[in-house]
Amino acid sequence: MKKGVLAAGLLFCMVLAATEEGWADYRLVNIRKWSAPDYTRVVLDLDGPPTYEIQSAANSAILILYLPKLILPRGPQEVPVEDKVIHKVKLDPGDRPRITFFLYQPSRWKVFTLEPDSERPDRLVIDVFKPAPESKEKAEKLAGQDTKDQKAVADKIEEPSRKIEKPWKAAEPPQKTEEPLRKVTEPSQKSDELPQKIAELPRKITEPPQKIAEPPRVIKEPSRKMEEPARSVSPEQPREKEIAPARTGFPLAKLLDIRHWPAPDHTRVVIDLDGAPNYEVLPSTDSLVYTLNLRGVKLPKGGKEIPVADQVIQKMKVEIVGTEEAKLTLILVKPSRLDVFLLKPFEDKPDRLVIDISRPDLEEKEKVERQASRELKAKKKRIIILDPGHGGDDPGATGPKGTMEKDIVLALAQRLQKSLDATGEVRAFLTRRGDYFVPLQDRVKIAQEYGADLFISLHANGSRSRQIHGTSLYCLSLKVASDTATQLLAQKENSSDMIGGISAASARRDLDSILLDLEQTQSINDSLHLGGIVLRELSRVNRIQFSQPHQAGFAVLKAPEYPSILVETAYITHPAEEMLLGKKSFQDKLCEAITAAVKKFVPLLAIKEGESAAEPRETQRGKRGG
Repeated sequence: MKKGVLAAGLLFCMVLAATEEGWADYRLVNIRKWSAPDYTRVVLDLDGPPTYEIQSAANSAILILYLPKLILPRGPQEVPVEDKVIHKVKLDPGDRPRITFFLYQPSRWKVFTLEPDSERPDRLVIDVFKPAPESKEKAEKLAGQDTKDQKAVADKIEEPSRKIEKPWKAAEPPQKTEEPLRKVTEPSQKSDELPQKIAELPRKITEPPQKIAEPPRVIKEPSRKMEEPARSVSPEQPREKEIAPARTGFPLAKLLDIRHWPAPDHTRVVIDLDGAPNYEVLPSTDSLVYTLNLRGVKLPKGGKEIPVADQVIQKMKVEIVGTEEAKLTLILVKPSRLDVFLLKPFEDKPDRLVIDISRPDLEEKEKVERQASRELKAKKKRIIILDPGHGGDDPGATGPKGTMEKDIVLALAQRLQKSLDATGEVRAFLTRRGDYFVPLQDRVKIAQEYGADLFISLHANGSRSRQIHGTSLYCLSLKVASDTATQLLAQKENSSDMIGGISAASARRDLDSILLDLEQTQSINDSLHLGGIVLRELSRVNRIQFSQPHQAGFAVLKAPEYPSILVETAYITHPAEEMLLGKKSFQDKLCEAITAAVKKFVPLLAIKEGESAAEPRETQRGKRGG
């Protein structure tokens, strides 16, 4: 019997070692958090399935996750949470990458993984539950504990505990549903005789996600960015303190740059900083002046005046106020609406303070012009919406010589618009007409306001390998992606909102709320038909990566009213194709191919609409005959 037990233990160790050797590196894409009444959730977005070990010492307000093979692109980071449950989260690459949670009090926790879907990558989810109420004096003492003491405790913990399948428990036993999920399958009753050493082996094997139960409360997942919600204010409103606590003792955030992009109905101003600022929107009696007070910010180059001179902003002024404050003043052309929000660092972007100034009269003008296009339908003209990807603070992929995807696809869309209009059969409109950012859901909304018959999103692909080249085409999938590469591409394109920047209020109007019914299924079938025709025409211009459209959960293709496709015209990261994309002759060939495909597909729309219109009449005739 003992030999059998030892053999089983040896086999388990061999499997564990083999599993550890087979781990692949995975990269941290993003870290998000939000607070519920009874717990705080932290989500790590990763580009591969994670493996982890958990450390929680008894009576300690420290929770440590060791993540072998984790790559932290931005190096060590500290993410403040400060919601009465978690004080902060520290990311440390080191020899053994780890993530440390500094809690206000010893708390129960739960850790589990989620598999990638059509829109989200692999995720590691950490729920930290609010502890039972304690005496006021004890709570205040714990809440005021110096973080240096917490760090000292964390540094003393060098190796993870072997008994890691259960967290520290409070005096009151938690409900069974709140226990953290075990890392390995529980042994059967017949295995009760296994030695204690085998039972206490570190639990490093990630459990199958399909067996993971969500926490008891269902909280709608917020925006993909950790950001402050947007504020819409007018100059007449009283002082609104966006983030009020003083920064005494904290390092000042250096103002790195101020950039702005004009759009047809608004202008976006982005302030780059090397740390998160505190800010206040100051009251004003002048409807053409907005003033923001930035606390804990220093201006390395001093104050300055920035001319803007577009249809929304006349100019901006940045001034030094004292030793730890700055003031930004916006002089407007006409009374406008102000939305201000913070964006946490993402990829190569630093902390950003985003200010969107919108003119309601221009917004209404844009909307009326879009709806006026519906009159063209009475003249039997089809509406084609061209969507140049990225824009503004989101450059898209970048070529070896610095060519930016956002510039290439805008020039291509403008050429394609002229090519389509020249046929006399259709009219083409663009979702963006300049270098400014349009959120993915707004691109869909613009197409709907135009009454789109077809939607074509234009992109230039990118890869770390400069050897990959060719043209590809994609359609929507409501389920799984065609393959892993397509899924990763969809994740990259869907991250445009995270790079370009949207407020939390905008993010809550998620495209997932669109009802996906039989109409959606029909539009996907039509999209695949259109995509096949376009690919055949494009094969005359450039190498095609695959002969049929691939599918994944591309957010910009989610509207059910019309067929929609996403075209990756070429690889801008391939030196030869970067040169091709910049040539007018190559752009003209791409436009001719897409125009030819649209001309072949448009007559099929009339046939399908005729069939759809005939169905109700046939149904009524059948009822009368019965």
